Amino acid sequence: MRIAAVVVTHNRPQLLREVVAALQGQLRRPDRIIVVDNASATPTRELLARMDGVSVLRSMVNVGGAGGFALGLASACAAGFDWVWLLDDDAIPRPDALRQLERAVLGPAAGAGAVCGAVREFGDLALGHRRRFAAGSGIERSMGRSAYEGGPVRIDTASFVGFMVAAGAVAVLGLPDTRLFISYDDTDYSLRLRRAGYEVWLAPASVVEHLRTAGSRLRIAPFGARHYFNIRNRIVVVRRFASWPVLPALWATAVGVAVCLRNPGRFRPHSWRILIRAIQDGCHGRLGAYPAVLQQLAAPSLPAHSGKSP
Repeated sequence: MRIAAVVVTHNRPQLLREVVAALQGQLRRPDRIIVVDNASATPTRELLARMDGVSVLRSMVNVGGAGGFALGLASACAAGFDWVWLLDDDAIPRPDALRQLERAVLGPAAGAGAVCGAVREFGDLALGHRRRFAAGSGIERSMGRSAYEGGPVRIDTASFVGFMVAAGAVAVLGLPDTRLFISYDDTDYSLRLRRAGYEVWLAPASVVEHLRTAGSRLRIAPFGARHYFNIRNRIVVVRRFASWPVLPALWATAVGVAVCLRNPGRFRPHSWRILIRAIQDGCHGRLGAYPAVLQQLAAPSLPAHSGKSP
């Protein structure tokens, strides 16, 4: 079994250094480490130039997390790797994380399309990264703590934080939808795996420490591009996969409104303009990068973020 690790990074050299060190310190080391540099500035480029044992793919423009993971997956699969382990540049795997994933796919999760580990944030399990998906309503629910207390279990959707996908499944499905840019590209890919007949598994013994900051949470961060992508893409994805698309679209819209109402910037006119545009684009399936018309509102610019779902 040949495994490549793919890390997507954008202007976070210190965190990237930690991720690469953790990958190189794995008890079962990846057969190749591929870093997709998503149009980073000089400090990240200089760091990557000094790194040994790392293959670098550089995009001259920021193609978002979805585009970065698509580039890394395409490169790893073309090179003949059997599995590709996807990580953000703030996802630090514990030393036995890859070994536990390998054990899962050689054992209970044999034949799976993807397997992922537990994610920890702020000193506790981050349950929202591994979920169930109700096909009728389009509602996702986090796996409960009991799912992490035993061996591998089947799940429906997972973020790309420590998500290992089989090259054979990629050959059938293709790459993540780059038009989503960031947010829900991983949910979309998980559901595409299930639709194609592949299973997604959680291997709780594999653990990734996700070093996101408290200020990165949507309910706290200034209302801007990340909120737009989260709301728009949530609507798009549930409409793609739910049995009754109208109800899921309404539910996803209600979630977006709730996010806006909980945000400190809820009284700013540009926040509501971003929310309305996100809902409109989601319902009409308009995808791609952050709309220029919203950038002109002087909303906060897209942060240094490699593409995970909040």
